[in-house]
Amino acid sequence: MRRFVIVLIFLLVVCGACFAIYKMKGNDVPKLEAVSQVKSVEKISDSLHSYNASDLKSGCDADDKIFCAIERTVKCTLAPELDGCVADVVPSFVIGKVEQEVRPTEISFAITKIKPITGTKDISVYTKSDCNASWFGLCKGNVIYSLSNNEGEWVVTNIYALEL
Repeated sequence: MRRFVIVLIFLLVVCGACFAIYKMKGNDVPKLEAVSQVKSVEKISDSLHSYNASDLKSGCDADDKIFCAIERTVKCTLAPELDGCVADVVPSFVIGKVEQEVRPTEISFAITKIKPITGTKDISVYTKSDCNASWFGLCKGNVIYSLSNNEGEWVVTNIYALEL
């Protein structure tokens, strides 16, 4: 009987320790708001959005905050003097003065996929894009926008291009 009690106490201590470790590990993972995080890969329609530097207006009329972040970056690429084009919400090179590169005056894109970046609150937005300049190779072909959620607002933190 004594051995049974000792084994039972040992098993309770081990189970308690395992439960405590399980709870502590669960608390290390930040809780994400459902609206602020894309939880799975989303396929998006092929709707094409086109912009011309000569007829841009500030702001975004869409309800989708992710789309608005991409649109703001595209507009700031075309016209960095627009209201809202600040380094807090778009990559700084987008609004910087670059003498070697010619800014595009026309850009079009279609969002093809939105994918969460594992282990972060960030997402990648994949697009098929086209423009009338080279612009660091970041407006033609498969262009990926990295986005972070900053206090409920999606901001573009970086732009990448994939070669075909």
